[in-house]
Amino acid sequence: MPSPSLPLVSLIFSAFLSAASAHAASETLPATWTEPKSGMEFVLVKGACYPMGDTFGDGEHNEVPVHEVCLDDYYLGKYEVTQGQWQKIMGDNPAEYARGDDYPVESVMLTEVDAFIHRLNRGSGENFRLPSEAEWEFACRGGGQAVKYGSAGKEIDQKNANISGGADDPWPETAPVGSFAPNALGLHDMSGNVWEWVSDIYAADAYTKHARHNPRFDEPGPSRLVRGGAWSHDGQFARCSKRHMHCRPSVRYDIIGFRLVRDVPKFSRPGR
Repeated sequence: MPSPSLPLVSLIFSAFLSAASAHAASETLPATWTEPKSGMEFVLVKGACYPMGDTFGDGEHNEVPVHEVCLDDYYLGKYEVTQGQWQKIMGDNPAEYARGDDYPVESVMLTEVDAFIHRLNRGSGENFRLPSEAEWEFACRGGGQAVKYGSAGKEIDQKNANISGGADDPWPETAPVGSFAPNALGLHDMSGNVWEWVSDIYAADAYTKHARHNPRFDEPGPSRLVRGGAWSHDGQFARCSKRHMHCRPSVRYDIIGFRLVRDVPKFSRPGR
């Protein structure tokens, strides 16, 4: 068999070096990072491939088909953005339940979230954004694991998440962030407390149109998505694969907040 041509050998070797560099870059990134002005804490989520969607078979029609997606590394907020952090950047507090700096900010329209992100990016030189559905679900599942909830433990109840629990509910509305144990990645309140805005536009059949690599559905549509459940809903709504829709971006909801992604800085990426 003839030897491979030099250009082919060079391409194979370059691909090997790129893969090795990507792995090395991921290994050298700090596991946590804090935004200095707001104090928001971020956790490194190392990208991988995982089966996205209702892998347990008890979800809804818009959670299928289960499909493999692959994600790059990213940083995700350790907590939902708090009222204190919002005030440091925006100078006001729009929350319906304005009970302290450590409570999640809610009642924020998407245009206001966009303004918050714009100020952060302009002042820091970083790139903050809302997570995609795929990034959010991967993180909720502790790095794409076969778990149903983004809380400590295999099942969900009022001991490990702020979900609706009737008259004896210890948290009838929002709870301070970090009141419950984190999931496997060290992220708090991925299930419960407040629903969280993600960047995708809602479509029932979005999963049939996803790209395999870093998917995000952005075809035109009137509704946006929130993930993770809230104090107002029971545990079935707090499943990692649950897609809650019919959320208009121009309306304030006292059960919806958000957390942010910080993109991996360009200087940390291979070839930079």
